Parts: sequence; structure tokens; C-alpha cells
Amino acid sequence: MSQNIFSHIAYRTWQFTHRLTATITYDDLAPVRRYLTPGGQLLFLSMNRGDQRHSLNVFQKLNEQGCDDTELLAAALLHDSGKGGGRVPFLLRPAVVLMMKLLPGLLPALAGPYPTEKPPIYRRYFYYAWRHADIGADLALAAHEPDRVAALIRAHHDPNGPAAALHKVDEAL
Repeated sequence: MSQNIFSHIAYRTWQFTHRLTATITYDDLAPVRRYLTPGGQLLFLSMNRGDQRHSLNVFQKLNEQGCDDTELLAAALLHDSGKGGGRVPFLLRPAVVLMMKLLPGLLPALAGPYPTEKPPIYRRYFYYAWRHADIGADLALAAHEPDRVAALIRAHHDPNGPAAALHKVDEAL
């Protein structure tokens, strides 16, 4: 293994422990109240505290970089909402992240195709991890977020897509 792999593992370990101890104050939630619909606010609150903190950090970094696109900022707050609600258990996340780095074809194979119904139990968590952007976009639409917010959530893993700025910040944090 290269040094890059070890650095990646060390960083992801730090990231995991940092998210376990994440704190959020009432003031931290000001962007959620400002940029999201009431349904979007509930969707944000359905995420675990670590994902909420991460999303707030992504929002803050985009804001610091001068982003004034209110829909991109809203998408930043909800970009990982497809993992929330117990769909991707927090303790499974390190394994998923390492799988993506070390065996990139394994997660999509375990996830299976995009179904019209719930995936079978033996694929469910992998499916939700792999498809969280699509799920989050669908949830955002159901929460009455604008169509473009949902489209940006759906595209947040595409480094050259409409949410490229979000992707770049998300990858760095």
C-alpha cells in the first residue's frame, strides 16, 4: 500500500471520531432556518449530529469562499440527507469509506441496481450508502425544496457537474 492510502485511512479515522463528538448550538442552525423550507429543516434534523455538523461546515466553507448561490448553499446543508434517518448506520460509515478507496467496485456491486422498492435487507445499507445522493434529492423534493436544490444534491459527487463547488468542499472536509 502506498503512503497515500495510509494518509487517507488516518484522515478518515480522525474524521469519524470528530463526527462522533460533534456539537451544534442554536446559533449554528441559523443557516438551516434561513436557507431551507420548513420541510427541509425537518430533513436536516433527521440527520445524525455528525452529518449535521459536516453539512454546516460545508455550508460555511462555501460561504467563506464567496458563494452567494442560495440554492447551492441549501444543497450543501442537505447533501448527505440520504444517509439520515438510519439509512446508513454511523458505525458502518468507516467501512464504506475504506471500501470506496481500497475496492471501489465493491460498494456498487453490493448495492445493486436502483430499485423502485426497498432493497433486500442484505443489500439495504450498501444501497443507501451508494445511492444517498439520489435518495437525498428525492427527500428534498418531498420536503418542498426547489427542484434545483434537489438536482444539486443529486449531482454532489460529480466533480465536473453543476455542484462542482459543493463536491470540492465536501471532499476536502
